[in-house]
Amino acid sequence: MRSVQQALTAGAAVLIVLIAACSGISVQTAIYQTLDEARLAGAIDQGWVPRGLPASSADLREGHLADGRVWATFSFDPRDRSPLEALVGSEIHTGPVECDPPGRLEWWPLILRSPIDLARVNQTGLRLYRGADSRLTFGINWGQGRAYYWRP
Repeated sequence: MRSVQQALTAGAAVLIVLIAACSGISVQTAIYQTLDEARLAGAIDQGWVPRGLPASSADLREGHLADGRVWATFSFDPRDRSPLEALVGSEIHTGPVECDPPGRLEWWPLILRSPIDLARVNQTGLRLYRGADSRLTFGINWGQGRAYYWRP
């Protein structure tokens, strides 16, 4: 009887791993050279790219799932930071911060995958923020003009 339970437990574990591995298959991705290109493609209206990004936003890459989860990155001119500052709320200094993007988002940095080590993130120049609307989390390197955001 015990070997049957062990086999069932092992089978369940394998099934969970397979489901997790396949979860990235349904992720939809897109790359936009400019914010205007993202707007014309409908990425802003669909909610994959937030309204209010700096006009200098470029090299936008986004991935999203049908359930509303989004992961994205973009570059911006560091002198054009005030629109982005309006989108972020308080800086995250403590507590767990989770981010579990699908594996197919190869451009998503390892340092922003759960479990996120805030001290290590800060050492890279990134600062993490809750979005002003509380739906997004941002990782921003103000000096380099690079930002990441995600909606769990």
